Amino acid sequence: MTPLVAREMVDLLSGPLSGRIRECASGDCPLVFVDSSRPGARRWCAMERCGNRHKLRALRARRVAEG
Repeated sequence: MTPLVAREMVDLLSGPLSGRIRECASGDCPLVFVDSSRPGARRWCAMERCGNRHKLRALRARRVAEG
């Protein structure tokens, strides 16, 4: 890790956005992110990545349940 990256991490962890740092809700994703959404309720690192996968799995499960 470069000194610049380390300094930015310290600034982030001790700054005003520290309460917005989240872990991705996907069970197999190791990423963390800063939740910049207005309500602060973002769950996934990226909708295109983990959010879309979650929604697709939920849709398939509903279709199977409907029979």
